[in-house]
Amino acid sequence: MTTVYIIRHGETENNRLYKFVGSTDQPLNERGISQAETLRKPMSDIRLDRIYTSPYLRAAMTAERVRNGRDIEVIKERGLCEIHCGKWEGLGKPEIEERWPGEIDLWEHKPDLLHMEDGETFAQVQNRAIKAFTEMVKRERGCHVAVVSHMLTIQLIMAKLLCIPIRDVWQMVRLENTSITTMRIYDNGDFEVLRWADEAHLPEELRNKNVKIAGIHNTEFTAKYTVRDIEGIHHFDAFAL
Repeated sequence: MTTVYIIRHGETENNRLYKFVGSTDQPLNERGISQAETLRKPMSDIRLDRIYTSPYLRAAMTAERVRNGRDIEVIKERGLCEIHCGKWEGLGKPEIEERWPGEIDLWEHKPDLLHMEDGETFAQVQNRAIKAFTEMVKRERGCHVAVVSHMLTIQLIMAKLLCIPIRDVWQMVRLENTSITTMRIYDNGDFEVLRWADEAHLPEELRNKNVKIAGIHNTEFTAKYTVRDIEGIHHFDAFAL
């Protein structure tokens, strides 16, 4: 049995401003550092053999709080990077809608059809992320591993594992900054999501209740795929020995 803790990084300035970060290598802002600091206690009580992280600063800074001074190897994995948003990076919704009419609607409602100028498609991100994740699971068989990554990358990994289509990737229960998803993976290919997007370690003032989609400010959201749909036992053939 392999145990994996999947953690979203803390907040950045572009997160705060509802601008697209993508592959822009932003550090955590002050609030994001405070969020990451809250990971020290819950994660220090957990045995970890290794930590895998996206190489971007916001993820690497979060991974250091997960490590919390322990002698645990941190491995930077490019497959865990966030989507490259091309010419959208650093822009907000109004600017994108003006320059590329209709594409924000694709991002929100039909992401499987979107290809941002000079950026990645959602399918390209999912393919490289699930490849990196599956290879890590096989390499770390029987270990306890933390994975620090990004909102969309995590949701695309989980969508693939749960057979949720890319079009519905935003219809999963939202991922808070520094939320922890806990999984057990078995040698027969079964995996169990024990806890999805746990944010119990975050005080109320460090939670962001008004974001369901990266880059979009939204105060009303009801998930199509609930915690009940995600948590529990599932199967993914590539995990089997």
